[in-house]
Amino acid sequence: MLKEIIFSFSTARDGKIGMPIGNLTSQIFANIYLNELDRFVKHELRAKAYLRYGDDFIIVENNFGKLQFFRTQTTDFLKNKLKLTINSKSDSVASLVDKILKPYRGLKFLGIKFWPSGRTLSKRSLIRASERLNSSNLSSYSGLIKAHCNKKKQKHFSWLVYEKLI
Repeated sequence: MLKEIIFSFSTARDGKIGMPIGNLTSQIFANIYLNELDRFVKHELRAKAYLRYGDDFIIVENNFGKLQFFRTQTTDFLKNKLKLTINSKSDSVASLVDKILKPYRGLKFLGIKFWPSGRTLSKRSLIRASERLNSSNLSSYSGLIKAHCNKKKQKHFSWLVYEKLI
């Protein structure tokens, strides 16, 4: 049955691999398969600040040398044990080898930009929510905007709702 579910979707188009995001089994499989990564990072590397949601994860460390070590070890583990690769666009350590990520730049994770003082929805996520808004996802996107945007953006989104749906 699992083979039938896994191979029921082909991702050969656009050179992408994996399962569609909307497929509930992809979320379950990600949690089952990446449990090995969780155990590796927590028990082998002993990272104190690790967070994973689906196939996205972050490891936070004050010592840049230690963080580079974690990155190398995690990349090797994913490649050799799980046969996975990290998307180079999402790899903050690789793009910042010569500089330490500064708090004022924020950290993008799951479509949200985090700072020590708060968070906001990324520009891309805000645009996608506005473009995809319809009556069936109104409450979901409204909750997202309310949780991660300032009052000005919330008001703007309310006008979009009014314009598109009424």
